Amino acid sequence: MNFSKFFAGFFLGSLIVLAFQPFNYWFVTFLIPGLLYQLIKTEGVKNTFFISYFFGFGLWAFGIFWIENSITVYGGASPILGSFLTLLLAAFLSLFQAISFTAFKLVSSQRKTHEIFLLFPAAWVLSEWLREFLFTGFPWLYIGYTAVDNSLLQGYIPILGIFGMGFLIVLISQIFLALLDSLRDFTQSKSLYLSCLVLIIVFIGNQPLKNFNWTESTGKISATVVQPNIDIKEKWTQKGLQKIQSAIEKKLNQNPPQNLTQSSVIFWPEVTLTSLIQKDKINEFRNNILDENNVLGMVIGALSENKSEEINNSLIGIGNISGIYDKKFLVPFGEYVPLSGLFSVFFDFFNFNRPQIFSGNKSELIGNDLIKISSAICYEIAYQNIFLSNSKKTNILFNASNDNWFGTGLGPHQHLQIARFRAAEHQKYLVRSTSTGISALINHHGQIIKKIETSTDKNELKSFQEDVILKSGQTPYAYFGKNPFLFILVIIFFISAILKFKRDENFI
Repeated sequence: MNFSKFFAGFFLGSLIVLAFQPFNYWFVTFLIPGLLYQLIKTEGVKNTFFISYFFGFGLWAFGIFWIENSITVYGGASPILGSFLTLLLAAFLSLFQAISFTAFKLVSSQRKTHEIFLLFPAAWVLSEWLREFLFTGFPWLYIGYTAVDNSLLQGYIPILGIFGMGFLIVLISQIFLALLDSLRDFTQSKSLYLSCLVLIIVFIGNQPLKNFNWTESTGKISATVVQPNIDIKEKWTQKGLQKIQSAIEKKLNQNPPQNLTQSSVIFWPEVTLTSLIQKDKINEFRNNILDENNVLGMVIGALSENKSEEINNSLIGIGNISGIYDKKFLVPFGEYVPLSGLFSVFFDFFNFNRPQIFSGNKSELIGNDLIKISSAICYEIAYQNIFLSNSKKTNILFNASNDNWFGTGLGPHQHLQIARFRAAEHQKYLVRSTSTGISALINHHGQIIKKIETSTDKNELKSFQEDVILKSGQTPYAYFGKNPFLFILVIIFFISAILKFKRDENFI
């Protein structure tokens, strides 16, 4: 076993975390994937597995250590136990990198480098795809998300989507490494010229695409984004509910409908109201807060109960807008318990007297004739399908969240970066309201117009008001979705496996 390469893999994995927010050293993605390939290209299957595993462990151990905050601060665990459980999760997630790159090695060993330029990026993206749906899914820290801050590649986001951008970044990294090899060995002049040509085409092509508008403006509204800044432990108490109700009343008094000259919407975060609302009494609930005969609307997070007495995490349109959206992708052990008979102790560990949440079936656009809001609650924003089904109809994206669990560490910054990528992917404005930050208004190119940082003061409600441009139409990615690209990646692997089988009778 080559332990020095295992350590090198771990180092590269931990280093690539710097490419994501809040560090934003996106340029390291042009080197690290290629360096990982260099580590495994001459190794056998066994060493490839362990090098890739340690690469993944470096990525996850440093990239998601913010989860420890929720386990210790809100779960009441000791720092040692919290750290252990977080690293245990990192150890599990590392298997995705190990399995994917081992599969790459199985279908690529003893082949020429130029033949596998497409295969290694395909393996990288397929490992991310598997994480999107296996074991409830954890679509976090996809390398493509760094492109939203990458001035050399931003223009391709609405065309390629998250998986396409990941493929392109890893491919460029391999080309850079091939270019460096060519500079050391001028007998490879053909590879040098080809590498330079590909990079020039990609980077020059990005410039006109950066400012190209795939969607068109159809109007604007005034949006007020609210960040209540109430601690999660207090939020689920009667005192916390009274604080929120008082804040809503205060905000409505600041924005009386008779003083508004254009359509205005107030955006509140996930589960702003912790009291239970019956779905068959939604209209009564709306009228108690704000009647529909004015230009003021409100989107508010609340717990709702359906006819089967199941509780859903919902967003509800109030005032001159209507519609209900129920959260589909629930947080394991936070909102529901997989195999509840076996793991219910975990839910008891974190619940703070919260009810168990069920995935809902309401997927309505919230709005009216002018406003069409497509919603995602909390980390649903990381699932790229969340906005695809309503992409053609919607003109605003909304992400309501509660990042209170994760303190002021990396988590809220990574979450915001994902939201920014979704805005650029669909080229539509995205409003983000969170309980304690980071709340923001993001334009159709994924750039932040205004934001409220994560707050350490849990008693000061913050908000801002900005115009939101309504954008209609679809980007190429929104029109075609991810499936055509994934199909191409599977074909790349399938063809590689066939070629390997023909060349090596001992193919496994």
